[in-house]
Amino acid sequence: MIKNLFIVGAGFTKAVFPTAPLNDDLLKQVVGENPDNSPLGKIWKAYGISNVETLLTRFDLELVSGHGPFSISARNEVSEQLAAFVSQYRFQNDVLWLRPILKVISDNDVIVSLNYDCFLEGFLDFHDAWSPKGGYHIIENMLADNLPDNTRNIRILKIHGSESFRISSFFDKPESVAVNYEVNPGLFPRSGKNSHLGGGVDSRPYVIAPSFTKQFVVELQYLLLDAIRFAKVARNLIIIGCSLRPEDSHLWLVLTSFMKNRAWKRKRTFIVSPSACDIKQRIEQFWGRKIFTEQNLVAIGTGLEPALLALQRSVYGPV
Repeated sequence: MIKNLFIVGAGFTKAVFPTAPLNDDLLKQVVGENPDNSPLGKIWKAYGISNVETLLTRFDLELVSGHGPFSISARNEVSEQLAAFVSQYRFQNDVLWLRPILKVISDNDVIVSLNYDCFLEGFLDFHDAWSPKGGYHIIENMLADNLPDNTRNIRILKIHGSESFRISSFFDKPESVAVNYEVNPGLFPRSGKNSHLGGGVDSRPYVIAPSFTKQFVVELQYLLLDAIRFAKVARNLIIIGCSLRPEDSHLWLVLTSFMKNRAWKRKRTFIVSPSACDIKQRIEQFWGRKIFTEQNLVAIGTGLEPALLALQRSVYGPV
């Protein structure tokens, strides 16, 4: 049984690291105020577009058409640059105000994470609540047998990739690729202690750079399918730091699966975001029916720190 399915976006990381960028600020934080000679800087210089999603959408469309000035290798280099950038947002020290989330997350819960960084995994690993061994669902490392078990069966589905993910060639089929994960103490302070498990032959970080034309390798397609499947049976949907933009169609599929259930009257959706009321209105307009009430669609329009206790009370009753 799945009590809660979470959708966690960039607002979660920003709540812990105030300087972390949201989508509109990502390009200038990664590259700087002006284009440079980094992989992403070269693309910015070529197209002159300062919004990262619009920029990479233009890049992707020209790449598919075969008329652009760049090759697929430039796309891979951008992904590696983004993975390197988010490494600064790894878990380093315990965050005391975040500890209530350990009580909000139940055994067997599923977290759909849109973030490349590994702060959440590191925090849960530090508190013995999660392990990458089984904790990344179908994403596995065959060398991870000696890691601690994921005893609470909390699964994190990183459908946009992760700085901990590695894409690599098969030994016997270099034309094929697979996604797994690496382990080291910088990523996972408890599970990674004294461990350095790589990602395989010719491996490189795997994240899906932001674009309106995202393309998912098969393992991430599986994660998305399972996110939709898990949403159908979850009792609560908890959205933290994610704006549910109209163009994020895969997230709306997750929401639709959550609501398309005979038991929908007993299901509850919680939105934790400073713009929670706007997101709530967007959900009501998307669904197009008068099925939501103040009890089953709850907007918690504060920062994450004060929201956690309110969320705990809403999901589990008085603390």
